[in-house]
Amino acid sequence: MNDVEEHIVTGYRPDLVKRIWSFAKPHSRFLAFALFSLIIATVAEVLVPVIIQRTIDRQILVYQIRVPERSSPIIPEHYIVAATDDWVYFREEDLDKLGRTRRSAIEETEGFDPRHFTILTDPTLIEAGTPAAVDVGDGFSVVLRDDLLALPRQEKLAAQESQIRAIRRNALLFLLVLFLGLIGSFGQVYLTAYTGQLIMRDLRISLFSRTMKQSLRFLQHQPIGRLVTRVTNDVETINELFTSVLAELVKNISLMIAVIITLFSIHSRLAAWVVVSILPVIIVTEIFRRRARNAFRRVRKAVSAVNGFLSEYISGMAVVQMFVQQRRSRETFGKKNTELLRANLYDMYIFAFFRPIIDLFSTVSTAAVLFFGARYVQQNLISIGVLIAFTNLIRRFYMPVMSISEQFTVLQSALAGSERVFALMDEQSTIPDTGTAVIPSQILGKIEFDDVHFSYKESEPVIRGLDFSVEPGKLVAIVGYTGAGKTTIINLLTRLWDIQSGSIRIDGISIRDWPLSRLRTSVQQIQQDVFLFSESIRENISLGMNVSDETIWQACEAVQVADFIRDQKDGLDTVLTERGGNLSAGQRQLISFARVLVHDPPVLILDEATSSIDSETENRLQKAVQAVTGGRTSLVIAHRLSTIQHADSILVLSHGELVETGTHRQLLESGGVYATLYQLQFSKHHSSGD
Repeated sequence: MNDVEEHIVTGYRPDLVKRIWSFAKPHSRFLAFALFSLIIATVAEVLVPVIIQRTIDRQILVYQIRVPERSSPIIPEHYIVAATDDWVYFREEDLDKLGRTRRSAIEETEGFDPRHFTILTDPTLIEAGTPAAVDVGDGFSVVLRDDLLALPRQEKLAAQESQIRAIRRNALLFLLVLFLGLIGSFGQVYLTAYTGQLIMRDLRISLFSRTMKQSLRFLQHQPIGRLVTRVTNDVETINELFTSVLAELVKNISLMIAVIITLFSIHSRLAAWVVVSILPVIIVTEIFRRRARNAFRRVRKAVSAVNGFLSEYISGMAVVQMFVQQRRSRETFGKKNTELLRANLYDMYIFAFFRPIIDLFSTVSTAAVLFFGARYVQQNLISIGVLIAFTNLIRRFYMPVMSISEQFTVLQSALAGSERVFALMDEQSTIPDTGTAVIPSQILGKIEFDDVHFSYKESEPVIRGLDFSVEPGKLVAIVGYTGAGKTTIINLLTRLWDIQSGSIRIDGISIRDWPLSRLRTSVQQIQQDVFLFSESIRENISLGMNVSDETIWQACEAVQVADFIRDQKDGLDTVLTERGGNLSAGQRQLISFARVLVHDPPVLILDEATSSIDSETENRLQKAVQAVTGGRTSLVIAHRLSTIQHADSILVLSHGELVETGTHRQLLESGGVYATLYQLQFSKHHSSGD
C-alpha cells in the first residue's frame, strides 16, 4: 500500500485566495456585515479599559492642579478647566501631555502649586468652619482635595454629586459597550460561519457537477475514497478557513493593532516600553510557526497512513483471515500507529513549550508596565487609571497571540485542501458536449461503426479498423476472448470514451454531433454488475423519471420480478441497502431490466448481463431479456454463448478486430473462432456436470 502524504501549502498563495474569493463574492454582503460586526466588537473590546481609566481619572480620582495665570499661554485652552484672575486650573493627567518643554516651564514658574484641588458644582454645601471654596465663576468653586475629604460623609457626597452622576453615566456606557461587543462578536461569528456554509454548498455542487462530467479515462484512475475526500473533507477545510481561521485571525490581528494604537493614544512613553517587551514575542512566534507547521505535516502524514491502512485491510479482512496474516497485519499497523503517536507527541511538545513562553512574556510585559508605570505615577507623569488601563490592555493583547500561531498552521491545511479542490475542478478530462445536430423525435436505432480505431494508451491499440452495422430493431451479439474489445465497443457507442479515428453513427448522424444527454438517454446499458442505490425499488426503477406506478408494475410483470416485489412488506417502497446488497444477483438484474423498460430507450446494450446468473434462474432471465430487447436495437455481450443463439447476428472479435460475423448456425459451420469458443464452453459444461 502506498501512503498518500498530506500536502501542506507553504506560504501565502494569492491565486488560491483569489479563487476562494470567487465563490465568496456572491455572498460578499454577509462578509461586509461580518466585517462591520468585527469592527464593533474590536472597538468595544478596547473601549472597556479606556472607560475604566477615564472613570477612575476623571470621576473617582479626579485632581486639578493650578498654576499662576501668567503661565496660561503655555497651556492649550482645551486643557483649562477653570480660571480666576490669579490662577489657572487643569487636570493633573493633562500635565504630561503638554510635552517635556512645556511641562518644565510650568513647573519652574514662580508660584506653581502642585497641590490637588477639586472642582465643586455647589460650594454652598461647605459648612462654616471648613476652608471656603474659591469661586471661579460659572457656578463652579475649587477646594483643596484634603479639605474636601475632611468633610462629613453626606456633605462630601453632596459636594461630589456631579462626579457621582458622571460615574453613573459611565456605568451605563460601560454596559452599553459590553452589549455592543456581544452583538458584534455574535454577528461576526455567525455571519462568517453562515458565509462559510454557503460557500461550501456552492463548492460541493460545483465540484460534484464537475466530477460527473469527467471521462472514464480520468475516473478509472482515481480512487473513490480520494474523490469523496475532495468533495467532503477538503471542502470542509475551506469552511474552516472562514470560520476557524480567517474570522478569528482577522479578529485577533485587528484586536492586537487596536490595543497598540490605544496604548499610544493613552500614554506614548509607557506604550513604547510595552512594545519593546513585545518584540521577543514576534521572534518566538515565528520560530514556533515553522516548527508547528512541520509537526502538523508529520501528524497529517501519519494520520493518512493509518487511515489508508485501516481502509485497505478492513476491506480485505477476508483475505487476511484466510491466509492467517493477522499477526503480520497487526505488527504493520502497530508501526504506523506508533509513528502517529510520536507525531502527536512531538506536536504536543511544541505547544507545551510555546504556551509557557507566551505566558512568560505576558508576565514580563505586565511587570514592565507596573515597574515603569509606578515610577511615572510617583513622578505625577501618569494617573492610576492609566496604569490600570495598560494592565488590562496588555492582557487583551496577549490573549490572541497563542491562537494566531495555531491558526496559521490550520491556514496551511485549509489552503492545501483548497488547492486539491481546485485541482480537481480544473481537471480537463471531460467528454466535450459539442453536439448541435437536430435529432428526430423518432429514433430508429441503426448503428454504424466505420473504420474505428481506439486505444486507452498511446501505441497500445484496442480497436483496429472496426467496421460493422446493426439494422434497426435487430439483436446483435458480440463475443470474443477476454480483452478482445467487447466492452470497449459499448463505451465508445455511449461516448464514455472518444475514438481516435473513424466514425460511429446512429441513424446516420455521428455520435459526436449528438447532444450527450440525448445520446445517453437513447442508448442505455444493462451491466453485469448492476448498481442499485440505497433508495426504494420505485426510485431505483424510475431514477427520477416522472412515471406512474402502473407503468412500473407493467415493466416488472414483463421481466418476471413483480411477484418478488409484491412479497416485500413495503412493495415498491422497499428500501434497498447499498448497491442492492439485500437482493440476490438475479433479483438485481431483473430490477435493472424493469428500469430499462420504463425508460424505453431505442438502443439497448446488455453487457454480460446474465453471465453471473445460476442455471435455475437463467430461464426467467431469458424471458426478461426477450421482453427488454423486443422491438428495439440491441447489442448483447455475453460469455455464455448459450444465451445468444437466437441473435439475428453474432460479431466475433479478436484483438480489437472483427474476424467473423453471422448467425449461430453459420458460425458453427464455418469452424472458426466462434466454433472454438462454443466447443470449449460445451465441454466445460458437461465436465462440470451442469
